[in-house]
Amino acid sequence: MRIINYRNIPYAEVERIIRELMERKVELDQITMRVFEYVSKFNRCKRAEDLVKALKDMGFKEITAVIIANIVPKSIDELKVLMIFEGEIPSEERLNEVLSKVKEICSTE
Repeated sequence: MRIINYRNIPYAEVERIIRELMERKVELDQITMRVFEYVSKFNRCKRAEDLVKALKDMGFKEITAVIIANIVPKSIDELKVLMIFEGEIPSEERLNEVLSKVKEICSTE
């Protein structure tokens, strides 16, 4: 197997891809099955792709958006820690916008 492309994707997308492979009866190795178990257990946002898109539209880097979609922070303190790839921590007002977006998209499950 060779890597031909790379991008950051949220747990929900990983789960969807592996589930599709399973439904098509593709034989999966043990590592892939362990990854599936992990992302199925820890996926906190079924609409993570929508959240990633919304956060990227707000100007955040893809990696930051994916990390936020995977962690689903509930407080500003949790969110601040996830801003490592942004260069600087956005204002509290901006962080509250992010938390609102997370709640809006991920709390409807």
